[in-house]
Amino acid sequence: MIWQTGAAEEMSGLLAGMLEIDEIKIGGSLKNPTELDVFSDVDMEIFIAGNTPVNIKEVLAAVSGRFAPVFGYEVISHSRKDVIRLCLENGMRFDLLFRYSCDKEALDRDDSFAGKVDAVVNQFWFIAALVLAKLGRRDNLIAAHLALEAWQLVVVVQMLERDNKKGTSIHRFGDGEAVPVLGCSFIPGRPFLDYRTAGKILGMVYSAAGHMDEALQKLDLGYARKGGRLHILAEQLLEG
Repeated sequence: MIWQTGAAEEMSGLLAGMLEIDEIKIGGSLKNPTELDVFSDVDMEIFIAGNTPVNIKEVLAAVSGRFAPVFGYEVISHSRKDVIRLCLENGMRFDLLFRYSCDKEALDRDDSFAGKVDAVVNQFWFIAALVLAKLGRRDNLIAAHLALEAWQLVVVVQMLERDNKKGTSIHRFGDGEAVPVLGCSFIPGRPFLDYRTAGKILGMVYSAAGHMDEALQKLDLGYARKGGRLHILAEQLLEG
């Protein structure tokens, strides 16, 4: 099912209603509709009037209200642009590039423990969803690369937890900590990916999701478990 054209129009209207925008350009596969498939994302370049930074949280809340809850996202910021890459719980993915006419106004960085964890967690779930898209296109190399990156983020959460507990990010010695990824066998995730490599990659990302859920429950920062939702998303995108 091709959803991208309608979603691009709706997203344009949503952003134009909440931001001062000079122009919106559509890119990626939408410029060549014959290349669109269910795994395509919506690439948009949004030219902001002025240099006031986009409120990322407000944009994400508005997108969740209009389309579906945000499953995961990552933010890449530069002096004259911000990129929000996000996946929704219904499988839709958007790549939103916000360009400013000059250097952005400075914003205070959230260097709190909760802020650092939040950035890692949301990036984790975005990457986990992206693995599904790569598997759907039979790109096992990129899917494996991303699955390993997801596991790395599980370790990063462990590191942040240790920093918070000890009150420092400088550690001359560790505590011989357990590293869950080293004990995982990565069995195939589900029968609909029964060919060996792809099934193992799906198993990797499912396992990482389970461990991320457990790590976040331990931190008690109010995160809902999303591993089950990842399984549902995989069935929606990959079955058949």
